[in-house]
Amino acid sequence: MDAAGTAGARNAKRPRRNRSAAARLRDTLLSLLSLALVVLAWHVWSSSSGLLPTISEVADAAEDFYTNPAIYQNIGATFLRVVISVAIGLVLGLIGAILSRRGGLVGQIVDVYVSLAIAIPSTVAALLALFIFHRSEVGVYAVVVLVIWPFMVLTLRGGLQLMDPKLDGMADVYNFSYARRLRKVVVPQLTPYAFAAMRSENAHAWRVVVLAEVFAVNSGMGAQFTKAYDRFLIDEVVLWILTFIVILLFVEYLVLRPLENHFMRWRFQDVR
Repeated sequence: MDAAGTAGARNAKRPRRNRSAAARLRDTLLSLLSLALVVLAWHVWSSSSGLLPTISEVADAAEDFYTNPAIYQNIGATFLRVVISVAIGLVLGLIGAILSRRGGLVGQIVDVYVSLAIAIPSTVAALLALFIFHRSEVGVYAVVVLVIWPFMVLTLRGGLQLMDPKLDGMADVYNFSYARRLRKVVVPQLTPYAFAAMRSENAHAWRVVVLAEVFAVNSGMGAQFTKAYDRFLIDEVVLWILTFIVILLFVEYLVLRPLENHFMRWRFQDVR
């Protein structure tokens, strides 16, 4: 390609990049506007009704709240439960997706269980784990995996169905071992779906873990939320809710998305 053609190709890419930057700016402004509306609604409601603590009252309580080491121990306990549960759910989801895609009796059983598990509300699953595991740590992991597993299966099964059969044929031609086929053919194609499953179920897992902690254990954010509510410490309840929201946003935008961009960076490289 000559210099004019190269310059034309570069110029053709600029509008798309500009539109992408404009879209990001628009999304940022909309997010800030939404946050401002929430803060305004909080101020108006707390000032007029007295049912919620005011922003200044919550700010005054925040210093004692965030300087308490026990707060971070409970946040760490919840975070560890979420990480372990999502990891277990992802592995079991991949196994379930493979079995479901293969069909047969086992695949039909997996499909039936997925349909039933999706229909179970999170609250019912948490109570069920409470009765079965008698307020134990195992019950928390069991209920989270039970709730997120079917969604993992559906997402990963979609990825398996869209895998390129030509790549499997290439692996057969070059006599790839099972490990090499998995590493070079299967994993790269399933990586986007694995991250999609983790991102979609991240917030779901956090909510279910906190809910399970309310019923099943005496540690973690859910348990502390209940204790604050029982003692009518509404400002502490609000601080726990705000902390929960900040952690969700942190994990989504500063952990999962950067990791996804890192592992999928090859898809966005310009072909030269």
